[in-house]
Amino acid sequence: MKLSDFGVNHPAIVGIILLMLLVFGVIAGLSMNSEMIPPVGLPGAVIVTVYPGAGAREVERDISRILENQLATLAGVSNLTSSSADSYSLVSLEFKDNVNVHEKLPQIRELINGVLDQLPENIEGAPVIYIMEASSFLPIFSVRIDSSMDLINLTDYIENNVSPAIARIAGVSKINVVGGIGREVRIRLNTEEMAARQISALSIYEALRYNNLNVPSGNALYRSREMSFTTQGAFSDLQELENMTIGFSDGSYIYLKDVATIQVQSEEPDIMIRSGGQNYLMLDVLKRDDGDTIAIAAAAILALEQIKAETHGVVGYSIVSNQAETTQQSLATVFEAGLSGLILTVIIILIFLHDLRATIIISISIPLSILFTIMGLYITGRSLNLLSLSGMVVAIGMIVDNSIVILENTYNHFRVSGDKRAAALKGAHEVGGAILASTTTSICVFAPLLFLTGIIGIVMNDLSLSIVFALGASALVAVFIVPWLSSLILKKDELARKPALLRKLEAGIDTAFDAIVKAYQRLLKRAMANKLFTVVLALALLVSSVMLLSILKISFIPPTDTGEFEIHIETPAGYTLDRTRQKVDELDTLVRQLVPEIETAVFYVGTGSSLAITGSSNQAFARIRLVPSEARQRQVHQIIPLVQAGVTDSLADCDITVLNGGFDALLALGTGGQGFQMEIYGSNLDDVTATAEMAETLLAADPDVFKTEISVRTDREQLYANLSQSYMGTLGVTPYEAGVTSRILFGGMSAGILREGESDYPIRISSDIADRKLDEDVLNRITIRTRDGRLITFAAFSEIEARQTLSQISRRNRNFSVEVRGYLNTEDQSGVTARMNAGMAALQLPFGVRYSTAGTSALIGDSLASLGLMLAISLFLVYSVMVIQFERFMQPLLIMAAIPFCLIGVVLGLYIFNSALSIIAMLALITLGGTVVNNAIVLVDYTNMLRRDLGMSLDTAILEAASNRFRPIMMTSLTTILGVLPMALAVGNGSEVYAPLGQAIFGGMITSTVITLIIIPMLYEILEKRKAQLTQTFNKYFREDTNAE
Repeated sequence: MKLSDFGVNHPAIVGIILLMLLVFGVIAGLSMNSEMIPPVGLPGAVIVTVYPGAGAREVERDISRILENQLATLAGVSNLTSSSADSYSLVSLEFKDNVNVHEKLPQIRELINGVLDQLPENIEGAPVIYIMEASSFLPIFSVRIDSSMDLINLTDYIENNVSPAIARIAGVSKINVVGGIGREVRIRLNTEEMAARQISALSIYEALRYNNLNVPSGNALYRSREMSFTTQGAFSDLQELENMTIGFSDGSYIYLKDVATIQVQSEEPDIMIRSGGQNYLMLDVLKRDDGDTIAIAAAAILALEQIKAETHGVVGYSIVSNQAETTQQSLATVFEAGLSGLILTVIIILIFLHDLRATIIISISIPLSILFTIMGLYITGRSLNLLSLSGMVVAIGMIVDNSIVILENTYNHFRVSGDKRAAALKGAHEVGGAILASTTTSICVFAPLLFLTGIIGIVMNDLSLSIVFALGASALVAVFIVPWLSSLILKKDELARKPALLRKLEAGIDTAFDAIVKAYQRLLKRAMANKLFTVVLALALLVSSVMLLSILKISFIPPTDTGEFEIHIETPAGYTLDRTRQKVDELDTLVRQLVPEIETAVFYVGTGSSLAITGSSNQAFARIRLVPSEARQRQVHQIIPLVQAGVTDSLADCDITVLNGGFDALLALGTGGQGFQMEIYGSNLDDVTATAEMAETLLAADPDVFKTEISVRTDREQLYANLSQSYMGTLGVTPYEAGVTSRILFGGMSAGILREGESDYPIRISSDIADRKLDEDVLNRITIRTRDGRLITFAAFSEIEARQTLSQISRRNRNFSVEVRGYLNTEDQSGVTARMNAGMAALQLPFGVRYSTAGTSALIGDSLASLGLMLAISLFLVYSVMVIQFERFMQPLLIMAAIPFCLIGVVLGLYIFNSALSIIAMLALITLGGTVVNNAIVLVDYTNMLRRDLGMSLDTAILEAASNRFRPIMMTSLTTILGVLPMALAVGNGSEVYAPLGQAIFGGMITSTVITLIIIPMLYEILEKRKAQLTQTFNKYFREDTNAE
């Protein structure tokens, strides 16, 4: 039994099944996670190793390269990169799409453990592995903690009360408290007292290590009972630490307090949070990939409000970033566009059908199809986001096509017979096959997009999957639900019952439409009479659109205005954290003067990003939140260049970059950052660096670039203590002892933990040398003990030298790599990419040095290639389906001839709306390919039927088919056009992402409809006449040969 028969014959069963599906659909919709876009980024892991005091070259040689060589054997790695800078190494593993990084974690640990003995002894702990999930770095919700409490007590309160409360929220992966400080035991060595008492820094450090211990000693039998036995020697209070014996001289013991001051003090912060000249705490909430952005943010705000009430306002908060607000506003904008499209679609159907009941039937098919689409997305683990909702909006005009075809055929039979049940069965039977073919054709267009990988796959998958589900649901609704509804609610149109005004209005519409049809007939006759002119005109328009395509801006995804922007600051090399803070406070005041629309501004001092794993004292980063868009006249894209110009002029000694935040910052996680990027790589670091500097010079001269930067700098100075190892060997002093001693005295070292009651205090040992200005005589003030027990100064075996060194050394796939980046004053990267490739090609590069575009620039090129391949596969599948349907090879090619002409409307639509050609807009070409083919199939199939069943001549059949099919083609085309019109005109948060899709479909659908109605009939006539001529010629020669025999 066919589905349509079952629906008509068992209305009660269908009713309850439909009700069940509706309930499940609503539950699925309410249960789905909401987020702005799907998690962007490929699976990966980062291994961080801290090597205090080491320069970039030493870190690269002694740590990064060893780890790289070991991890290169790991299966499933697509890219292996490293970054070596002063005191730390970052080795990054980027895995292929299908790799579960959590399953790789034990293998990574095992490989690292295999080379631990090859790493320097004085690294700070073992290398730490971080899993790089798409949503594990960018907070979805960030607040500045406002309080009158001092920073130490506030940090303690937040970490012990607020963080646990928010961490318990479902979907939260991590809570970061930034800018907080605790207490530590600070041992400040007095080098003069140490010299007088013949005590070395290394001996004090080792005494701390070996005296502050609780050592498990196994089990012991005590009074006939077996108990665990622990040797307990750890310090229990500050007094025990002060009285630790470190030496013996002149008949008395020397205690730690004799050569050092020991105090419990506040920690020296690595990162400071500044806003309005005050110190604050930042609390960042990060979610798991399966977390619901909106639900998490709402629960976090509720928890903060409860804390605020419990502390009577002593602990408050100011929102710095709330991705939930942006997500809600963006999804609401898409929903409004979809609702407007739905209303316009229903109006068009009512105008064409003149029947309210028939219109209701088709109108019901839209929300049903959308609900079934949501169920499909839920089952496949997708979320409600900008892209999946955009797919549904695009599908609104398309999903009514199947229902229109079924209902129109049913309605024609119903008018003749008056039996709605028989009409429903017959109407569905006759066009069911066509519905299946049409839907299969449309699905074939989008299905290949589901196999895209990488970042473009992440962006495209949700959107295309929504459309595939919607199309499949529309076919199910058309053959199952529409006949069922038709058999229940259709009634004979009784003209007399309608009000006179309505009858006149319908008559006027019919008259106007008849006039349009007659005008179309005249136009078609003229076009067919002037085939050469028509074809040349169409081709000229196509060529013109291709030429116009070259002046369109090209971007991966258009920049958006989410009311946030970022400022990245780098003060001169060597700046302390406090000097950088002073510059940041100046910048804070200046930015507030330039941008009165600021709602909240927070500056991170000591790190170049809120996401950074490591930081530097001469780096800072700002997150700026503006008032809502309705409360300001300027867009963020207008504000950013003004701020960039203002801060660059006022703080000329600082390197400052102002970038868009929100959605663009989220996307930058997956693309490697904003702006144009080029990577120079090779086996010789000096050659790679020199080539990168030439590339930066080229990039700085580009008219579309306002600022450049290079990932490595050679202007950094570093102090080296050059050791005479041969002489040190005769003294019995090792480089390790010398290195640890200098690290204690110059920078300080961690020396364990003091556990006093319920509190744990880190112990840090340093010296008064760090407070003094260094001079050449410093080595005479540092002592170290030799093998025979004598104390000698560092000056005996070393000398200080300042050298120029690299700030950072990067490697990619075990080649040295330097990244050159340019920030653009346009969203179009194509011009910069072309000019840079031409400029680099003209350079004489050193042997072994290569270059390639990276980041968004490379992604655009890869996306174009991937989409081109998917389009070719889609067209092949569509052609295959049509060959099966028509059982011919040539007519499918005729139908597909209309596809290239879609480009005319797509380009015009983007050009008129001043939008860039993005990958989202490119999807319009694929969408239009399926829609245009369906319209052409309707026309060609009906023409074939007239010639085959009614014996009409070729010319008569073409004109008759064009006239009779004009109405359904216009109906389906207008529903699609008006369905996406609100999307094309949408404004608001996130609209920049999906509006170009609506604009491209809107323009492309208009021109493709015209092409279908004019060019396809004409090409059909040419093809059929040519085929007839060939057949006649073949028969003629065949008969002549037969007669000759």
